[in-house]
Amino acid sequence: MRLSSLLKRRQKIRVNRPAPPEEEPRAGKSAIKRALRHSAVASNYRSAAILGERIATALSTIETAVLAIDVVSDRLREAANLVEAARVTDNLARRELLAGRYDDVRSEIDATVGAAAHNRVNLINGLLISGRSAAFHIALDDAGRSDVAVGVVNLTTGARGLALSPPRTGFSDDAEIAMILAEIDLGQTRLADVSLRFADHAAFIADRLARLQLLAGHAPIMAGLPTGADAAEPTEPEDDRSEPLDLRSDESPQGTENAEFDDEALGSV
Repeated sequence: MRLSSLLKRRQKIRVNRPAPPEEEPRAGKSAIKRALRHSAVASNYRSAAILGERIATALSTIETAVLAIDVVSDRLREAANLVEAARVTDNLARRELLAGRYDDVRSEIDATVGAAAHNRVNLINGLLISGRSAAFHIALDDAGRSDVAVGVVNLTTGARGLALSPPRTGFSDDAEIAMILAEIDLGQTRLADVSLRFADHAAFIADRLARLQLLAGHAPIMAGLPTGADAAEPTEPEDDRSEPLDLRSDESPQGTENAEFDDEALGSV
């Protein structure tokens, strides 16, 4: 075979040989670093949002307790006005009527405290959380190295709580009236102390939550359950009585069994 024929044959084989596959462009080191950095930032966003939601839910638990404390505070002011009205009158029928309303107020306080649960946690009924813990622990980081412990308190009217005695003599005894007025005064002081302590906890947790929101970026951090979500609002007792009782008068009311109390007439403590 001639040399020219061999050369033509080799050229033909070279032309028909499939081209090697093109290599995909490789990412540069800087691009890889940027991708890893963005992935880490996204992970931090998610972690901050998840932790923030847990803390926000815990904050709502404290807020639910504070709202209930405000209601109890209002009831205590009403209670003080009722007992004071009984103290300044010698009318035993009026005193008995005031004592009945005072006992209703005690029941309303207990109902409010009992309904102050949020996310299955009640901070003011004096009971252990989940039957185990006397404090509500709120983790402030994922590792659990930092937390806030909110102690459970008892704000019921019982002896271990506000210790508000029932009107056993129907306010006919001046000594009983003086004793209950003193109990209410102590109860108001205790309530103010608890409210201030819970407010301090809430402010500290809210500050931590604000910093987590910065880490979470544009994703809003919200509580898993709104404040008071699983706490029934205290209901006012049904009352179809129409004649208001003027507590400023010592005259015996007509038809006391049909009288009701005018809260505005009670005044303030």
